[in-house]
Amino acid sequence: MLNILFQTAEPVSKFRYGCVFCRTGREKAVAESLQGQRPGLIATPVYQIKYKSAQGVKSTEIRILLPGYVYFQTERDDPPDMLYVEDAIRLLAHSGRMWQLIGQEAWFAQWVFENHGVIGLSQASKDEEGKVRVLQGPLKQLESQIIKYDKRGRACQVELDFCERKARMWLAFEWVA
Repeated sequence: MLNILFQTAEPVSKFRYGCVFCRTGREKAVAESLQGQRPGLIATPVYQIKYKSAQGVKSTEIRILLPGYVYFQTERDDPPDMLYVEDAIRLLAHSGRMWQLIGQEAWFAQWVFENHGVIGLSQASKDEEGKVRVLQGPLKQLESQIIKYDKRGRACQVELDFCERKARMWLAFEWVA
């Protein structure tokens, strides 16, 4: 699962968070199926706003950041029934078969829901030492995890522990002089 090393506080929430592994490309349908199955459950893939260039014109688009994963929040202690969720492969669980996300994983899930499932654009600049500084936006909390940046492409690469391995992903930013 996802582990953000610099964030240590447990989430303060009445919700329990979980994650479903599903067929890639079917994240939205799985989220809708989960929500339809249980009143009060909210599910979402993790989206991000990215820049794209087509024929020299830059624009933004919304894409799925973590293909094959759907996060959900619920107030109930029992997990949703995966038997009735088409295209769901399995409910992710910790050793001991605990389905609820804990620690860093729960913090990440709560952060996703606080941002309504969409990781938007951040604002960044360089400091006197040439290091990228995030001024505001979702990358602000991931600043210490920035490995490199592409000023022209307006993206920073961050490295996170995800499903017991290192995962690198590019997140968009706006460059502020």
